[in-house]
Amino acid sequence: MKKIFRLIFISMIILMLFPIDWSYAIEIEQLDEEMQTTTETSEEGVLDSTEASTTDSSVTQETSEEEIEEDEKITDSNDIKYSSDENGDEINNKNILRATPTQADDGFWLVDSAATLTEYLKDSQKLNLRLTNDIDLGKGAYQLRTNMIIDGANHIITYDKEGYSDRGLYINQKDAVVEIRNTQFGNSDGTGAVGYYGFLSGGSAINMTFIFDGVDYYSNNGQMIHNVNGSVIMRGQNTIDQRGTGGYSQEWAEVNSVEIQNGYTSIKHSSNQTLAFIWSTSTYLANPYAGKSQIVVRENARLDIQTNSNMTYGTLAPSYIVEKNAVFNLDKVTLATGGSRNQFFASAQTQPVTFDFQEQSQVDFKLPEPINLYTAKGGMTIGAAADVSVDVASGTIFSTASSSQFVINMNKSKRVSFAGTSPGTLGLNGVSNGVNLSFASNYLQKIETFSNKTSSTPTQEIMKEASDLTVQGANFANASSSSDPFTAPELLALKNSQKMVFSEFIDVPDQLGLFTHDPEDTSVSLSGNSVNNGSPATEVKFFIFSDEEDTNDLRNARQIVTLDSFDGQTNTALKSYYSVLVDGLNPNTLYWAQMVVTNQAGESEFSEAEVFATKPQLSNITANVTTTTAIISGELASDTGKWTDYSNGEAAAIPDQQAYFGSKYNQVTVEYSKNKTFPANETDAQVADLSGDKNQNFSTKLKGLDGEATYYVRVKVAGVYGEEVILAMSPLTEFQTVTEIINVQVPIEMAFQTKNQDIGTAKEGQLTSADYPIINNGNVATKISLTNLTKENADANQLLLLNHLSGNQGQDALALQLLVDHDQSNPLFLTNGLSSVPLSLGILNTNEQKNLTLAGKYFNPTGSVLFPTYKMTFKVEKNEE
Repeated sequence: MKKIFRLIFISMIILMLFPIDWSYAIEIEQLDEEMQTTTETSEEGVLDSTEASTTDSSVTQETSEEEIEEDEKITDSNDIKYSSDENGDEINNKNILRATPTQADDGFWLVDSAATLTEYLKDSQKLNLRLTNDIDLGKGAYQLRTNMIIDGANHIITYDKEGYSDRGLYINQKDAVVEIRNTQFGNSDGTGAVGYYGFLSGGSAINMTFIFDGVDYYSNNGQMIHNVNGSVIMRGQNTIDQRGTGGYSQEWAEVNSVEIQNGYTSIKHSSNQTLAFIWSTSTYLANPYAGKSQIVVRENARLDIQTNSNMTYGTLAPSYIVEKNAVFNLDKVTLATGGSRNQFFASAQTQPVTFDFQEQSQVDFKLPEPINLYTAKGGMTIGAAADVSVDVASGTIFSTASSSQFVINMNKSKRVSFAGTSPGTLGLNGVSNGVNLSFASNYLQKIETFSNKTSSTPTQEIMKEASDLTVQGANFANASSSSDPFTAPELLALKNSQKMVFSEFIDVPDQLGLFTHDPEDTSVSLSGNSVNNGSPATEVKFFIFSDEEDTNDLRNARQIVTLDSFDGQTNTALKSYYSVLVDGLNPNTLYWAQMVVTNQAGESEFSEAEVFATKPQLSNITANVTTTTAIISGELASDTGKWTDYSNGEAAAIPDQQAYFGSKYNQVTVEYSKNKTFPANETDAQVADLSGDKNQNFSTKLKGLDGEATYYVRVKVAGVYGEEVILAMSPLTEFQTVTEIINVQVPIEMAFQTKNQDIGTAKEGQLTSADYPIINNGNVATKISLTNLTKENADANQLLLLNHLSGNQGQDALALQLLVDHDQSNPLFLTNGLSSVPLSLGILNTNEQKNLTLAGKYFNPTGSVLFPTYKMTFKVEKNEE
């Protein structure tokens, strides 16, 4: 809107009535009908209109330095437009009545009427004003100065500015700052707020800042904001309902910069008199916002807009900035009245267009037509964890010329939805091979494509980590810089979509797979994989159980191996691979392994249990060697491993517990060979005897060995599953046989007797003899037996040899016994039957000695003396048992 205004000077009256003080406000009578009438033509495409004002809001760069300087000053009384009667000599006396100043404890001057306000504005020291009543400013003029604060204390101010900028509240001072708080302008039915220039009019002075804090505005025939070369800051709770058909119902604001500094501002704006929501015109270099048309929603603030108009007039560079945690909802559909107002911009854009939606911001655009970029550069940047939705009722999201270099860049956004009614959805037209659609993600980016905007079921789900794309109309292509290119079917899905949703996809890992390999006696290697659903793993745990029933509960685990450093691992947001070596296990034991993967979304379920068995372990082996035999004995490791008690949770774990859950050994075979490489045709084997609670002890006797030979020994053990494992000590166990030497010394002559003094006693006829030692001086264990007894003289032939001690007294009979080591419990009776039934004297090991003694009884000790002679035959042989 261009506002042309007329000035009526009656400075002589002002000089006559008010020669000293120019700073207070003047309420003026209504001008003659023909003088006050203004006309503004604001049909679509027509921007010129004539409106009465003290300044021209469309000042151009060509304005002379003198004019700019004048505009930057506070307007004096000659510049203020006021009304009089036909003769021009009457002033409304109610505005010059003196009020009694009243000041609150916090320093604010209390205003109970327009008259009091008039008085206070005369005093340059009275800057903080607070209303105590609703006030109707009528058509009066009230000029403010910088640093003024008007606190409405929740009262209502009404006014009728018509087409004048210097009625009601106004200011025209360079770098001025004015704040209005806790005030309602206009009545809730839309009356009482009339005029082009807002409830606070700014002239053409540069860099004025209007601060509105807790302001409500209701008007069906007015415009809220006018500060053409400055900015507006909104604070607190602000409600604007600016809807009407009257001639003064124009844009919501004429300003270059609107900042929603905090709180919540809600705006409803509609008009059939103008095309735009905001009109920005200032290009003065002294204006910090020159050349811009911006809305900034600061951190944690919220702005809701409903409008039936374009967002901006003109060709200045538009920007919409939504900071961290801020909310911006724009609805151009609910109040839409059709026609060219449905466009986003009133004019073809040639300057850069910026949409900057920052970290954790929430943005929702509902638009009747595409955002008409034309040839604009710039872009839409969507920050980390931002949630953005742009919905266009008809067409694509953007309409662009082929030379447009507008770029959409999503950097770790949480969710971005684009919905329209045309294939390709976006409507970008980038140069060939240029990047105009780019995204990256903290997690996995899920792109859902929909055949139409109302569909809730995607035609395709596409998972990417990051990508760069070239979009030309409905055609999508991978840029050469893309790190995760789309496939041809995926590009086709984008092309055919009318809606696409980019969302941060993160879920707990799933599709876990675990494999065991290379089990040893106390260790095993574990390899696992998972689909991490958008977030790399932060931790991977491997669990070892000794019973299948214990799985799926860490409290039952025997070991937990935690992987939280991923050097050398493949740890991504998608398919990932991990491996660890678990040691300290128990030999010959059946185990079950599981894995759990944790990412930013949480912890996965346990993987399926994978069973494995550790190998047997040889603790020791010995060989007890003779000439042609060897007794091989040894022990296999059993329950030698360590485990950790997690029964009270991982934090209260008790380490270094002794294992008790090892399996029994099934079979041990001793292999021996004179060739240390154990070739099959030169290797013999013998199954050992097992003992011990886990069959861990083994022993066997190797027979038929060659003398003076070196043998090598190893064991073959059947493990938990029955598979055979060959074990050997390091260095390889070996033993050497020797040549057999039997050298047993047996007494050559043995004699026995009775004692005459025993006659007539209980010992009568009892035989006695000396001890006769037998010694094994050979190198092999020797078995000795008595195989024959022969009578060598007549006295021996006369005696009867008995095999018991119950002979008849007076009989020529002899019970002759051989005692070994004086063992009277096992006497050997020497008879003529030895030849058929030899008597064993036992085993003499190398260097072992036994003692032989003759004993027994002669049953006729009072008879004639006999001197019998006997010959005994001993058999000495190698012990093969």
